[in-house]
Amino acid sequence: MRIVLEYEFRCGTKTAEAVRNVNRVFGEGSTNKVTVGRWFSKFSKGDFDLQNEPRGKPEPKVKNDDLRAAVESDPSQTAAELAQMFKVSKPTILKHLHAIDKVKKLDKWVPHDLTDSQKMQRLQVCLSLLNRHNNESFLHRIVTCDEKWITHDNRKRSSQWLDRSTPPGQFPKPSVHQKKVMVTVWWSMKGVIHYQFLKPGKTITADAYCKELDVMLSKLVSKHPKMVNRCHPLLLHDNAKPHTARITALKLEELKLEVLPHPPYSPDLAPTDFHFFRNLSNFLVGKKFDSQLGVENAFQDFVESCSPSFFTSGFEQLPLKWQKCINNMGNYFD
Repeated sequence: MRIVLEYEFRCGTKTAEAVRNVNRVFGEGSTNKVTVGRWFSKFSKGDFDLQNEPRGKPEPKVKNDDLRAAVESDPSQTAAELAQMFKVSKPTILKHLHAIDKVKKLDKWVPHDLTDSQKMQRLQVCLSLLNRHNNESFLHRIVTCDEKWITHDNRKRSSQWLDRSTPPGQFPKPSVHQKKVMVTVWWSMKGVIHYQFLKPGKTITADAYCKELDVMLSKLVSKHPKMVNRCHPLLLHDNAKPHTARITALKLEELKLEVLPHPPYSPDLAPTDFHFFRNLSNFLVGKKFDSQLGVENAFQDFVESCSPSFFTSGFEQLPLKWQKCINNMGNYFD
């Protein structure tokens, strides 16, 4: 068509006449006055190049380097705020965020907002324990313990793929004050040494903890006499008040039990928290109990389902946890 228009121009045809000639031969609508006028204007300037002019890729409104700098200066900004900053749409911002490999992640819950002093304490304890372990492994000597509340209703809301018009199923909201019972657990690499369920509504006290120590040691003597007579057990417990009370300290001195140091606010360094109770919670998900006996039976089922390697692996993770804490300068690491 451009060659035809050049021919008409060289023949001296006027714009309107050229439009009529082209449309008569090639059909109505093949060209119009605007198109013919544009090309005739170009030809009149001596430019008979019929090729398209290179347009090039339009420069993006959002430069990825600028976006990266903006995001990294304040990672908490929303996509809407970034879109407003760069004066583009939210989908455009999301596309560029994907291009620079940025994804939105929720902050992870941690047990405590650690102070510098607490971080230093975690660091020093882990350095001490790891150094001792490297000189002479003592994991097989550790007896650890903790307490946990187990609720009667452990069901979770489920989701289903449904038609848009189909209403979701109903699930009763658990009572804020639903029934729960506390269990105390003592275990080592060899397995569970002793556990006890407290009466409903009761929690652990220093007196109760001291009695538990006596029961645990008597069971340890019968179950693993070598650990008591030759290896000498080491106690690893957290800094809960019943564990650090004066009466407890006197009891530990009487029993000649060495207590391993454990920094405060450090469930990530306690095998019962990061291993035993975490797996117990997963085991209980979806279960509902009508009585404390049901809770106790479920706990027993969990213990019996654990292989010997389960208990071993819980303690074998400790040196790795200590090293991670050191690498993170006392900060939480998982």
